[in-house]
Amino acid sequence: MTVLRRIVLPTLWLLVAAVIAAALVKIAFFTSEEEGPTAQPGVAVIEGQVTTVEKVNLSSTLKLDGTVEPDPGTPLRATKTGEVNKIWRKDGDVVDEGDRILQVKVEAEPEIIEAPVPSVDGEAGADGAGGDDAAAPAPSGPTYHYFTLRASSSGIISGLEVTEGQQLNTGDTVATLSPGTYSISASLTPEQQLQLLETTIEATAELPTSEKPITCQDPSISENTEDDEDATPAVPEGAYDEWGEPLPGAGETSRASLRCPVPEDVRVVPGLKAPITINLGSRDGVLAVPTTAVIGEGKSATVYAPSADGGEPTEIPVELGLRDGELIEVISGLEEGQEILEVAPGVTDPNDGGTDGVEAW
Repeated sequence: MTVLRRIVLPTLWLLVAAVIAAALVKIAFFTSEEEGPTAQPGVAVIEGQVTTVEKVNLSSTLKLDGTVEPDPGTPLRATKTGEVNKIWRKDGDVVDEGDRILQVKVEAEPEIIEAPVPSVDGEAGADGAGGDDAAAPAPSGPTYHYFTLRASSSGIISGLEVTEGQQLNTGDTVATLSPGTYSISASLTPEQQLQLLETTIEATAELPTSEKPITCQDPSISENTEDDEDATPAVPEGAYDEWGEPLPGAGETSRASLRCPVPEDVRVVPGLKAPITINLGSRDGVLAVPTTAVIGEGKSATVYAPSADGGEPTEIPVELGLRDGELIEVISGLEEGQEILEVAPGVTDPNDGGTDGVEAW
């Protein structure tokens, strides 16, 4: 036992330690050179992938980021110049059209009374007054007219800050009559606004307080007429999609917005996020290609056909139509069965699961 404990066991431990050390040295300094080069992470190289132009059925939608906002109110303006005599309402009161808001006291113009003109012979004139010695009546004190300012529409009073005794001028804003309703507002890029021109807008919005998407009744587009510095970006600068690509229109100034009225029976508060989906229509049996195959928009778009001899791809101008996120309609420029590059040069392929949104070529 003494020999086993003093000689055999220490020798075995030394052998095990030597094997482990040799393995570590091999891993650290003698990696096999037969292995291929490690692929650079995050880079996708797609060489010569082609797709065939086919006919499909397309339905196109436009998705916007909306926010709930109170509908703008109607300014209530003074109709007479005068002094505020009575105030019947206060901020927060709900009024109907024609309800009294306040009263204005207006001083009447003094009536000019002329003295009777004596006759030629000095006797009383035609009105029976005396001759030259008849005195004109003494002027009386000022007289006033009272005018009531009434609500021009139904709504909730806000911004009523006038006080009794205050002087008002015709046209002064006395208060605002807020309708108490809300709309969902979404900024539009110039391209999106152009896309919606001369189109009957059919849109729905998703609200956390409604189980189903609400239908936008009478949606409208309003243009921003303020200065450029006051306009808001339709898509924030530096915004990227889920593949790391800059969103279309990122940083572009929004000059218009879409408003979707919220039904009165749906509970909302200002600032609530509500995505809007606009139905842009559908078409059956149209020529379509992947969105990754196209560079450009509208009539100035381009796709690429592969070269027969392996050289540079050939540019083909096309006119585009509907798109559904993955496919886009080609109105002119291509024929059914024609082969084109599935991913145009310089375009990121979002469907490649092995990339993180880097450029594919």
